[in-house]
Amino acid sequence: MGGFFLRRRYFKKLRYTIKFLAIFKTPYLTNKFPNPLIDMPLTRIPSMVHLRFNCILFFLLGHLCMAQQEILTEIIHTDAQKEVIEQKIDAFFASHTKDMSPRELADCYHDVGNKWYHEQWWDTGEESDIEKAIYYTQKALEIKSGLKDLEKGSLDNTRFNLGVFYSLKGEIYKARNTFLHISNKGSDVEWIQKARLELGYNYLTTGDFYKALNQFSEVTLLHAGVPTSPSTSPYIIDIDAQILVAETYAEMDLKEFSNEIRLNLKKADSLIGRYKEADKQYRRRIDHLEGNRLIENGSYEQAIAKHKQVLKDSVDLGPRDIANIHSSIGYSHLKLKNYDQALIHLKKANSLVEDFSLPYENLGDFYLDQNNYEKALYHYQKAIVLSTDGRKGIRFDELPSVEDLELASEKIVLLGHVIAKANGWLKFYEYDKNKDHLDHALKTFALADQLVDIIRSESTEYQSKLFWREKGASLYAKAVQACYLLDKPKEAYYYMERNKALLLLEDVSVEQAKELAQLPQKTIEREFRLKQNIYLSENELRNLEPTSESSLDSVRQRVYESKRIYNAFSDSLAAAFPDYANIKKQVRLLSHTDFISDYISDDEAVLQYILNEEQGYGLLTSSEQSTFFKLDDVKKLNDQLIVLYGQLTDLTTSRDELTRFNTLSHQIFNQLVPETVHETIKGKKLTLITDYILQQIPFEAFVTDLENLTYLIENTEIRYAYSMSYLNAKKQVSSKAKNDFLAIAPITFNTLELPELVFSKSEVEEAERIFPGKRLMNQEATKARFLEQVNDYNIIHLSTHADIGEENDPWIAFSDEKMFLNEVYATKNQADIVVLSACNTSIGELKKGEGAMSLARGFFHSGAKSVVSSLWSTNDKSSKELMVAFYQGLDEGLTKSAALRKAKIDYINKYRGSSISPAYWSALIIIGDNIPIRPAHNQWSYILYIVLGTLLALVLYLLVKRREHLS
Repeated sequence: MGGFFLRRRYFKKLRYTIKFLAIFKTPYLTNKFPNPLIDMPLTRIPSMVHLRFNCILFFLLGHLCMAQQEILTEIIHTDAQKEVIEQKIDAFFASHTKDMSPRELADCYHDVGNKWYHEQWWDTGEESDIEKAIYYTQKALEIKSGLKDLEKGSLDNTRFNLGVFYSLKGEIYKARNTFLHISNKGSDVEWIQKARLELGYNYLTTGDFYKALNQFSEVTLLHAGVPTSPSTSPYIIDIDAQILVAETYAEMDLKEFSNEIRLNLKKADSLIGRYKEADKQYRRRIDHLEGNRLIENGSYEQAIAKHKQVLKDSVDLGPRDIANIHSSIGYSHLKLKNYDQALIHLKKANSLVEDFSLPYENLGDFYLDQNNYEKALYHYQKAIVLSTDGRKGIRFDELPSVEDLELASEKIVLLGHVIAKANGWLKFYEYDKNKDHLDHALKTFALADQLVDIIRSESTEYQSKLFWREKGASLYAKAVQACYLLDKPKEAYYYMERNKALLLLEDVSVEQAKELAQLPQKTIEREFRLKQNIYLSENELRNLEPTSESSLDSVRQRVYESKRIYNAFSDSLAAAFPDYANIKKQVRLLSHTDFISDYISDDEAVLQYILNEEQGYGLLTSSEQSTFFKLDDVKKLNDQLIVLYGQLTDLTTSRDELTRFNTLSHQIFNQLVPETVHETIKGKKLTLITDYILQQIPFEAFVTDLENLTYLIENTEIRYAYSMSYLNAKKQVSSKAKNDFLAIAPITFNTLELPELVFSKSEVEEAERIFPGKRLMNQEATKARFLEQVNDYNIIHLSTHADIGEENDPWIAFSDEKMFLNEVYATKNQADIVVLSACNTSIGELKKGEGAMSLARGFFHSGAKSVVSSLWSTNDKSSKELMVAFYQGLDEGLTKSAALRKAKIDYINKYRGSSISPAYWSALIIIGDNIPIRPAHNQWSYILYIVLGTLLALVLYLLVKRREHLS
């Protein structure tokens, strides 16, 4: 599945005027129909923005009247063989270089790079031409950089051309740095706009989608409020930017971002109505993208009509663009089961452009529908080869090397081809049950995993990284499916780890890299402050209630500026400390061997899950055995989990409702924890790594014995982890907190209009008696005081209000104001444990592969080794009872999970037989490190004191008796 849109391609209307552009793109993973950016090798793509605006000439900067330039222009326009003209150009520079002023010489270099070699590349596609265009433009830039009083935009113009030529040669990162230079240091607003448009396009080609969106948004912000008319370049740029935003969302997911795509297409369409000259080219892009959006929403007939409309006006379209449209139409017919029409259009696409990969993937789907599996796999392989090294032969049982992946210029499209082939192998196995097909599938998924890693590592915007993590999650579930069918639990462990918390693990790797590379402390502090500025400005934007559009734009500009400064600093840091740049990329998973040796013992086991909307698997690893099992009827299971969560969060449960909960809880438990697994984990310390909806469910509350109403917590000690690799990495981080215990309890929240927390005062006072430290209560419990103290304490206890917030923006309350998740990210702590005695602190937007974007995650990101957090709105009184008992257990030397388990069992026993449900005691969970807060020997000291005291009392008693006897 997927969608393409018209490529931003130029149509040669006049030899030296701007080439208007049209784009066709293909969205990631589902590239079944043409896509604007990625369907052609970059070395063959005509310039993206490259002076696409009407009547702007590359060389009209005030020097056309100079004699030498006129001579050069006549040479270029001569009707002679290419070799002859190039000889004359060489002779021209040999004869006139010394006679020209530096400014005139620079303009001549500029012109020959653009007017001759770039145009030659356009006609022939020979790489030597674009290399010479780069050579002469570099010479022009070198001279201009040393000149003063240049015409406005002259230097930016030459640098922009150089960036375009780098792009055409496929040197993405050189192009990016060139456009970044204009964006950051350019002097002409119009060239800065064009550079940012190209920069966004550049980020788009490497999958850094949110960074692309930032750039396109900056384009419109840059001239916000500046009067423009439909004939000005900024106006045209606005049209292009709006369409590119829509195309970026389409690249991400046509279905998920359907509303955003439609909104931006409407904005572009309204602008086009005011600029008639742009009507044709831009409307084609809009119609094609709208057709692709209709495909993803299942409106295939309407999509065909839209795409045929584009074909009606295809005079200016090149063969590849037309092939894109036929591929899209063919895909729609395929979904409608119109196989004859599908084959006609897909073969038409192939006949127009032989090296176009996308129709081959669609043909693979076509043959898969016909149960012709080898032919389907052949066509998937053909698509892969065309996206890597088109010269290789086609064998459907082969795969490209990792080096091929790294060198591929169209990694996003290539990923879609690789995934399609992996799924083809799985379908082949389902057809004939040949396990060799599963081996091929697993190898292909492994390659796709490596490619996702390459793409994700090239993304620098955090949201883009999250996007690729979610996309990778679907791969890992399929890979685990192949492992299950092959009975390979060790390999399944790897993919389950790959599916969990890689970005949190990356955060730890970055911090370790700073130490290993010995970055100066001032540099580390500056890096943190710059990153902090991003989080805080993003938080301000998210929670802003703007008084005007200009106030909103002002905050947006601060966000973009903070990101621009941070990115520039990061680039300089990587250049100055190459070891740091290399080390921070090395995100290492905990090997299966180390996992077994360090975390599995006679009394310790690990239960991992991978779950999505369609499939789920569990893997128990214990000293006795590994149990690998499949979850049946996953759709029904997910629905039941949602119902169970609703029951768990109801603090007003009646006896009848509690009975219904117990029944459903027991039913779900039997599916999630098969009998053999339950027997194995009884009496053990269990580490749970859950996934998807399971991350919102406390396993402690599962009813294991319906007749005797026994909960899992009663025979198993439970803690949670985001992943074993993250848990292990956190163990390596040393803590240097100066103080022991910090407790914060605002109690009343007059300015926030939140209810008073009656029991939080006594909760904090009793906890502080057990762990003496510092208390901030009532009006002292401000956000500012917290920020001053948070990095200095080993135990941080927050007894307050919290919630998931509007639009999934979690917050936690202080006496004066709320602190949002982004602000938590902007802090540092060195806590062994953070206790969030508040509502919904483990809840947030679920991101596949990374889990809930919750307050708990925020405190882990900021440094905590473990967090006690809540899965729903807790009861003030019961939370207080549990917290006090929890701290008593910690004081006795128990592990964190054992202390919380003891507190919960005490609560269960206290109220057993009443109608109080698990809603009161199971919301709080412990995530992360499990090392005791108090040394374990303390409890033996207490026992020794008791024994000695008893002996002393006995001795005294005997002495008294003896004295009485003697007297």
